[in-house]
Amino acid sequence: MKKWLTAVVVVLFALGLLVWFVPASWALPVLQSRLRGVRFEGLSGSLWEGRADQVSIGNGPSLGSLTWTLSRRALLGDVRMGVYLRQPQLQLTAQVHRDGPAQMDVREATLHMDMAMLGTQPSTRGEPQGQLDLQVPQAQFQGIWPMQLDATGNWSQASVRTAQGDVPLGTLMLTVNGESGAIRGTLNDDGSSPVQTSGRLSLSPLGWDLQFRLIPRSEDPAVMDWLRSLGTPAADGTLELRYRGGLAQMAPKKT
Repeated sequence: MKKWLTAVVVVLFALGLLVWFVPASWALPVLQSRLRGVRFEGLSGSLWEGRADQVSIGNGPSLGSLTWTLSRRALLGDVRMGVYLRQPQLQLTAQVHRDGPAQMDVREATLHMDMAMLGTQPSTRGEPQGQLDLQVPQAQFQGIWPMQLDATGNWSQASVRTAQGDVPLGTLMLTVNGESGAIRGTLNDDGSSPVQTSGRLSLSPLGWDLQFRLIPRSEDPAVMDWLRSLGTPAADGTLELRYRGGLAQMAPKKT
């Protein structure tokens, strides 16, 4: 009996050591089926402090390298994780706390992105250029929906590359706040570009509503051609744009 008890203790101790120091190359492939198409390549380190040389979603392109730290409190169901995603055009850092099967808190998140990586966008009739810097001090998600959100960002050296030339937009400043699943945002330029830009965003589980007001500050041909490609400006050159989806598109338009 004593020998059996000793053997059980040894096995449990060995399993404990294995879990405590489990290599990422063992653990992540097992978890991939639960990560909804996320794929990892070039795994090193441990489950608790590791690195993947390449991360991608489904059959999409690589998002870059991923470094992470995972608290061992995850063994008790309290998942706390720090992530750092990096590639030449994109860097993302965040602290993640998963409170339950459907609730997740994100804090101290930062995003730095070269807007050129988006390529040609139909909504802008050209290729966005410049640098996006986004800070998210705190956000709370229920499933994939942000229930609470606090974010600010700058699109510096903003411009749109068109067939007629580059349209400079200066620096665009974004503020987004949300409570109880209703998200509100504003977008404004810093006054240095040939286009005065202001925008408003409303977002909820029922739909979304995005409005822009663009006013030329000059008669630059590239600017005027770009504005006309987006819509029909008023007599004074002002262009009002509105994009809606979900139940929001059924609401009456407001001026």
